[in-house]
Amino acid sequence: MNIQQYADYEKKLKDMSKEVATCRGCGRKLNGKPYYAGHTAYIPETNERAKVNHYGGFVCSERCDIKSSVELEVTMPGCNTIKGFNNLSTYAQQSIKRNWQN
Repeated sequence: MNIQQYADYEKKLKDMSKEVATCRGCGRKLNGKPYYAGHTAYIPETNERAKVNHYGGFVCSERCDIKSSVELEVTMPGCNTIKGFNNLSTYAQQSIKRNWQN
């Protein structure tokens, strides 16, 4: 790695440290770092830890969890007829149920 590449790398790390976590379903800002940075995030009003969606990313509610899973599965080949929770893959449904069973 040459000096310029290292400088670009350091700049990228600094830019990443300014980013905040957001809910994948509604876009709400959460306290913490983005999901891809490998940290946790918290919901500002309740200070509860944000749940992680089956396909990755933080979600602030069960509704957002379902919404983000549906939005992603619709883009998968052969799955463009998904309209709600009952049409999601079995694994996504189980993951959502586990996240919000408390």
